[in-house]
Amino acid sequence: MKRYFEILQRNEEFFRRAEDIAREIKKRASKVLGNCEAYIVGSYARGEHTLSSDLDVLVVSDAIPERYSFEWYFSMVRNLTDDPRVNVHLLNPKRLRELEALYRPMRKV
Repeated sequence: MKRYFEILQRNEEFFRRAEDIAREIKKRASKVLGNCEAYIVGSYARGEHTLSSDLDVLVVSDAIPERYSFEWYFSMVRNLTDDPRVNVHLLNPKRLRELEALYRPMRKV
């Protein structure tokens, strides 16, 4: 039980830094993809996250193919973060327009 509370305490700090984490992912994505935008989405953006939630970060760039392999996605995410609590979503603008309702609300970083 003690270990569980230690994890929750680390996650509390993690969510205090959510905006900084998303900005760092955007910075890294810009180096790989060029011009891009990043948004916090999911439970954190809705204000419904718990200390056991993940942090969903959406990266949008013209350099992201409409369809990509798991290997490409995995490699890209590894370049953006090594924290398993961060769930990175990668879309090009066209796919975002098609799926935008699924990502609302979106907090731009």
